[in-house]
Parts: sequence; C-alpha cells; structure tokens
Amino acid sequence: MHTEFLKAKNLIESAGSILLTMHERMDGDDGGSILALLHHLENSGKSTTAVIKYGVPEALAFLPGSKKIREDISDETYDLLITFGCAGKERVGLEKITALQAPVINIDHHPDNTFFGQLNLVDKNKSSVAELVYDFFNFCNWPITQEIATCLLTGIITDTGCFMHANTQSSTLKAASELTTKGARVSRITKHTAKIKKPEVLKAWSKAMENSRLDPESKIITSAITEDDLSEIGSLPKSAFEGFVETLNSIPEAKFAMFIRQDGPVIKGSLRSDTHKNVDVSKIAKLFGGGGHKLAAGFSLQGKITKDTKGQWKIK
Repeated sequence: MHTEFLKAKNLIESAGSILLTMHERMDGDDGGSILALLHHLENSGKSTTAVIKYGVPEALAFLPGSKKIREDISDETYDLLITFGCAGKERVGLEKITALQAPVINIDHHPDNTFFGQLNLVDKNKSSVAELVYDFFNFCNWPITQEIATCLLTGIITDTGCFMHANTQSSTLKAASELTTKGARVSRITKHTAKIKKPEVLKAWSKAMENSRLDPESKIITSAITEDDLSEIGSLPKSAFEGFVETLNSIPEAKFAMFIRQDGPVIKGSLRSDTHKNVDVSKIAKLFGGGGHKLAAGFSLQGKITKDTKGQWKIK
C-alpha cells in the first residue's frame, strides 16, 4: 500500500475542506476510523465534516468526538470526500453525498469493494478498516493521541469480536497492543460495546433466541425478528441486536448462522461462519443483493417477515 498511502497523504494535505462518511448506521469499526481521522485533521487545522446517516448509536456515544458527527449535509462543497467501509459510493445512503463531484478516497477491507474512488485504500487481508487506518497513520508519521487510539482500538475490537473472530491475526494484536500504549483502554471499550445489555435488549435477545431454528439436515441455524415481535418488545436502541448472529454461530453443530430482522419496510440480514466450517457466507449474501467477507456478510432487501400458524417465519 506504499504508493496508495503516499498518494492519499498528499491528497489529504492539499485539500482545503474534507468530508468524512461511511455506510448508513454507524458501527464501531468505520465510525471509530472516521473519528480517528477527524481528530487528526482538526488538530492539523483542516476544515473537516463527519456525516453518518442515522447518527451515532448509544453504545458508541462514548467515543471522543462523537457529538461532532452530523446526520446529513446541506449544500456545502468539499475538496475531498473520504469514505469508510463502503463497497460502493451509494452505500452512504445520502443523496447529497453521492452527488458530490469531489475526488474520493475509498478506505475499506471488504472483498466486494468496487474500487469506486479516485484513490482506493482497500486491503481485504486486514481485520478491520481501523487496522488499515492505523497503518496509514504510521506511514504518514501522524501522531496518535489517546483520543485517536481509543477510536481505532474500538474499531479493531468491535470488528474482531473482542479478538475472537477468525480475522484476528498477529498484525491485529500488535496494532491493539501499540494503541493501548497510547492510552486506549480495552476494559472501557468493551464495557460500552460488548458488556452493557439493558433489560429491553435482553428481552429482544430472548425473543430472537426463542425464534431460532437449527435445521438437523443442513446444519443451518436461523432466527428472525418480525414487526410483531418488535411491537411486543417495545422501544430498542439501534444497536440492540449487535453480536446476536455471532452468538447463534457459536453453536457447535451449525455450519453458519443467519439472522434477519424487520426494519421498517426493509429486511436486514446478517450471516456468520467460521474458518473450520468451510462456508463462504458472502456468496449467500450476494443472492440477496448484499455482500461482505467469507465469514461475515449481510444484506438488505425490501419485504416483510411473517409467521405462519405453526410459528415458522417467511419472507414476502
């Protein structure tokens, strides 16, 4: 990535105004990476705006600088657009951003990235976007403050499942170790992203577990949350089901796990597998118009999840 890193550094340093964005619904990896770069650019005196459709979920509000994230732009113009974790520019979900004519630096680690940027920092071998951004910081010799370290380590921790997923490698652990020496605290990050489960979230997980089914022949475990289920559960934070599909996938007999849930008129799907199970869930996600990694993928589609009289769910 030496050539790409050098070009990206020069493009960033020559830009007067910069817009940072990611796919809709902030997660710890891409959101943490945005905030890390936002801190550096603001510390360098750059005019920088960070925008994420639907804003910041409660679980990530602890991140330094999270209050600076906006949910949309008006009619501003920018010299440079930097996207995080987007397979295509349309993934940002905001028409005003997709219509921008500014050059794009596309930063991602997903294998289905379409290389839509004028400059593409894409490395599918990295555990997370945050690990890639950490490498970029080191290449540029940019200082990593405690705030930046916290944001980057949050990205690494959330995308590796607290270092339990198969994407964790020696470079990941080395980056995490060095970020802790800069002041990031694993215990504080996991407290917010992995440990806190409010009563209403536990109730939602209980319903999702109740709805789970393991097919004895295919060894596929599935679960679904319908609109009726959500009405019964009541108000939930946006991040309520984060980590649930990983819990399903932890069942030894399962070759892979699929969790779908109703989100207004859209069905959101998440799939997970493990290296030893030898299932490429990204191929399954592509059948529904989605994508992702071999062991972690997702999709969104218009439709409704319903249950029949026997309690079996269907998609319409």
